[in-house]
Amino acid sequence: MLNIGRLGVDGADYYLSQVVSGVEDYYTGSGEAPGYWLGSESEAPGLVGLVHADDLAAVLAGCDPATGERLGASRGRKVHGFDLTFRAPKSVSILWGLGQRDVSDEVRRTHDQAVLAALGYVAL
Repeated sequence: MLNIGRLGVDGADYYLSQVVSGVEDYYTGSGEAPGYWLGSESEAPGLVGLVHADDLAAVLAGCDPATGERLGASRGRKVHGFDLTFRAPKSVSILWGLGQRDVSDEVRRTHDQAVLAALGYVAL
């Protein structure tokens, strides 16, 4: 399942305190999965790979993280990007949580593959 959230300047505090620092510790005790920059708009200012807090704060403020200059496309823009959150349906989560180790491992591997496939489609 996919939830899509709009990223704007007013959401910076939530993403920087809750998601980037990984304080949401739901099931595994390892925090949130790291975010990744995705899409052609992130490549121009050199945003590739893992999302770092300072870079995210700059982008949500409409600035290039490397230079501090205003991003041209950000002028007057209320949405600076999108947060894509993938989650397995409850039945899959239950199978992962209650299944034998080999079943849980296969469920996780398959879910991860599905997320990567979906991101590949979205990033086109």
